[in-house]
Amino acid sequence: MSQLKMYWFPGTPIKEYDLPEGYSVSNFKGVSDRDDWVRICRNGLVGEGHAGFKGFGDAIASEEDIDPQRDVFFLDYNGEHIGTVTAFVMTDENAGDVHMVAIRDDFRGKGLSKYLTMIALKHLSQYDLHHVQLTTDEWRKAAVTGYITAGFRPVEYDIGMEERWQAVLEERNIDSIDMYYEDGTFYKNIVRKSKAVKIKFGVVGAGRGTDMMNYCKRSDNAELVAICDNYLPALEEKKEQFGEENIQYFTDYDEFLKCDFDAVVLANYANEHAPFAIKAMRAGKHVLSELLPCRNMKEAVELIEAVEETGMIYAYGENCCFMPAPKTMRKLMKKGKLGTFEYGEGEYMHNCEDGWHFLTRGDENHWRNTMSAFYYCTHSLGPLIHIAGERPVSVTGFEGPFNDRMWRMGAKAGGYAVEMVTLESGALLKSLHGVGPSKNSLWYCVYGSKGRAESAREDDKTKDGTQSMYLNVDEYDGQNMGKAREYDATDDLSDRTTEFYHGGSDYYIMYNMVQRIRGNKNADVIDVYEAMDMFLPGLFGYFSALGGGKPMAVPDLRNKEERDAWRNDTRTTDPKFPDDELIPSYSKGNPEIPQANYERLQKMCADKVPQNINIRMKREK
Repeated sequence: MSQLKMYWFPGTPIKEYDLPEGYSVSNFKGVSDRDDWVRICRNGLVGEGHAGFKGFGDAIASEEDIDPQRDVFFLDYNGEHIGTVTAFVMTDENAGDVHMVAIRDDFRGKGLSKYLTMIALKHLSQYDLHHVQLTTDEWRKAAVTGYITAGFRPVEYDIGMEERWQAVLEERNIDSIDMYYEDGTFYKNIVRKSKAVKIKFGVVGAGRGTDMMNYCKRSDNAELVAICDNYLPALEEKKEQFGEENIQYFTDYDEFLKCDFDAVVLANYANEHAPFAIKAMRAGKHVLSELLPCRNMKEAVELIEAVEETGMIYAYGENCCFMPAPKTMRKLMKKGKLGTFEYGEGEYMHNCEDGWHFLTRGDENHWRNTMSAFYYCTHSLGPLIHIAGERPVSVTGFEGPFNDRMWRMGAKAGGYAVEMVTLESGALLKSLHGVGPSKNSLWYCVYGSKGRAESAREDDKTKDGTQSMYLNVDEYDGQNMGKAREYDATDDLSDRTTEFYHGGSDYYIMYNMVQRIRGNKNADVIDVYEAMDMFLPGLFGYFSALGGGKPMAVPDLRNKEERDAWRNDTRTTDPKFPDDELIPSYSKGNPEIPQANYERLQKMCADKVPQNINIRMKREK
């Protein structure tokens, strides 16, 4: 678990303490003090025999900014070293660091750490610094309390920090405290855990929305107040699961939006998300939208402009971005560990045949049956866009053939699609996805100028797909000496995610949405512009395939002038919107699928035929 980080800002009064009788302060004088320093730190900081303890050479002497005789101090009792602190200036950051604070175990519990803090701050206050920082652990209760008393304040720098600090405040009976971002700017005044206000959610979609509902029921920071679905059996099932106390149930979306909640989760049909999101934001609700953001360019423009006009938060729920491996790849890329982004591949090949009857209920015009092979692109492409942090500028699309599986499913498109995407830097992405392959594949690989990171393959039974990640990186571009190793893709919230679907990613989507609503700019949410960066290469990839594989420019809808060229483009493969321009679902023309196929699927759904039942129907060639 990452440590807590705290900042002290110049101008904060330094609490002065007179040393008790027998105690004094001394500086590090040389080699003769090294053994005492090691004994104090081993005994009073990490415990005897701690395997991860760094000796003086690694912890002090190897730091270029530390001059031991200037920056290392001892607290002495009757001339014997019993405590130590290192206080030095990090020149590249113009910040001070309070480092290796330790009291020998037999002198702990005497309130002596406040003298070390005073010594460190007085030493660093002679420099013109932006701030002084330290890291610690919440289980070091006396130390944390002492740092707060000395004027140090919490820093929001890693996922889960606000909740951890709320628990610290609760344990220490502190009502509130100011919290800062890592750049030293003010975040907000955070409150103790028992006083934190929960974010109220309404969820549309009683099926896919279940994980989001469960988050609200299991988490301290959210509350489920309303559920909406026009399919009564699903709604009744939720009433039985969650009860009717403090939760309202709706079949009408307009009535649902009149309910008192902060944010709506859209987990309804993908072809409804844009109009539902726009209506929600105009009703004063923040929006967390499941896949996909829109059906066509007209909706894309309208959605973006609704976000801009209302000022409400829009977050796109591309869950694959928050699976352990791609989530960790993004973190490493942002920290520069992988160097400059150069290339990425993503695969989301999902044989959906066994469960298609439940998903579509045998409806020939269900959006899943009429979508092009390119439509569901953001599971493969989205994480790559999120990792690279760049905008796509062009795409070439290729569609696989219509196959027997798609025929049996009643899906009128090729079994898979490929987009080759160029980013604004010139880096390339390959996105492979489909609902009609013979086997599944969920896999990501990215190359930076310093090396490569990739998730495990599904067929590697010793690993768990995107839960596992391999890293092969160098210290610098051109070294080419790194070796592949398995990399820990967990973080401080991973233990909370085990009961959530999609590799625990649904938990992160909800957690980050709560944090963004609370005002945390570090919350990792996918905004409406990035959502379009993930989706438009699929839409324009299909336009490319329709044109015989011609490269297509991907518009930047952040640009208001560029939107005007697309605001009336209603091309869609969805026949349920008769006012729009209907184009074929398959680039070679819609295939003929007999009505008997849909009737069979309807019966399977009505009879509740379980998944994993092989659907055997013969296609006449």
